Amino acid sequence: MHWVMWIFWTSIGALIIGSYLVDVLTGRKYNLKEQEKSLNQNIAEADSLREVERYNHQNGPF
Repeated sequence: MHWVMWIFWTSIGALIIGSYLVDVLTGRKYNLKEQEKSLNQNIAEADSLREVERYNHQNGPF
């Protein structure tokens, strides 16, 4: 069972080192915050909101 511990901690260490290397190599160009939506995403969102409103009006207030 000792070897399982080594495999586990080595994989965790490799994941951390790998993520750091990707961070350094990409120069932190990526952003995890919400990005501006494309036109297709805006159209799809508006269409889904219209569908929800139409469904709500068909069923009445109760």
